[in-house]
Amino acid sequence: MPSPWTVCRSHPAITALALSLVFLPTLANAQALATGSLSGIVGSRTASATTNDAGPSGIIPFAQGFNASLGASTQYDSGNGWATILTPGLAYRFNPILSINTSVPIYASINVEANTGTKSKPVYTPATEHAVFGDASLAASLAAHPFLLDYNATFTLGLPSGNTAYGLGAGKPTYDLNNHFEKSFGIFSPDIEFGAGSSSNLVRPRVRKTYTSVGALAHFQAGTSIDLPFNLSFEADAYELLPLNSSTVYSGARSGKKKATATSATDTAEDNGFTTSVDIPVSSRTALSSFYDRSIRNADDTVGLSLTFLLKPPPKTAETIH
Repeated sequence: MPSPWTVCRSHPAITALALSLVFLPTLANAQALATGSLSGIVGSRTASATTNDAGPSGIIPFAQGFNASLGASTQYDSGNGWATILTPGLAYRFNPILSINTSVPIYASINVEANTGTKSKPVYTPATEHAVFGDASLAASLAAHPFLLDYNATFTLGLPSGNTAYGLGAGKPTYDLNNHFEKSFGIFSPDIEFGAGSSSNLVRPRVRKTYTSVGALAHFQAGTSIDLPFNLSFEADAYELLPLNSSTVYSGARSGKKKATATSATDTAEDNGFTTSVDIPVSSRTALSSFYDRSIRNADDTVGLSLTFLLKPPPKTAETIH
């Protein structure tokens, strides 16, 4: 009979799901604390898309109902140059506990190494591609407040709409299960995250990498957000993506460690480093964001700016609990 450790390592989704189920009984308590009116504002910071660093607050509505968003970002990767990405999204909140959202990245421009030869004799030529899709995602989030903490469990499905030759897709359906804990102390809100999945595309999607690793992986993150004057928000986190078995890496990068090819290995899929972001509300429906990501493992830097437009603005007092 295999040991529990062997089972956990072979099936990371089982591990993450089991850890999540430990906290699911608290959902009943959270529901009991909510009022009968579902139009009340959700007080938890984790009600927003900041969980797993998907984007600025308000993409997922705090109150019951529908929301739509459009993100327009430009980023510079030290190994691959400039890229411009549009990310339309839809979200719906059923109640203070459950919400769903979906989005798809559309690369208005990205630098790649395109294969102008054959599959058996590839010839990679630098090119700039336009209107190229990445993998779409569909996510469901559960919020609770166990042991005086804010907790959010997010299960995400990745849909194979992205181009694997350019490193923008996994080539098959993928998944990720993320657990997010945080606790506010004045202007500081330290947080930790851990989870498991099968694609790096579904982890920290605010920063778009020039490659996609496909295979069982565990991921961890720890850091804090800081509330600044004028409703500004600053976030700093350290992260680790740890492959649990051999992974396939799809990449279209012009240069750097990741090449325009698919390889099966464990060490090439690993990534770690730190990331920072600042969200600046321009208006009730528009947020300006800047971010910087340093991959220590791959010696790569990514910096970018984005504008996010919301159909429905977040409430003025997002911390009010009803």
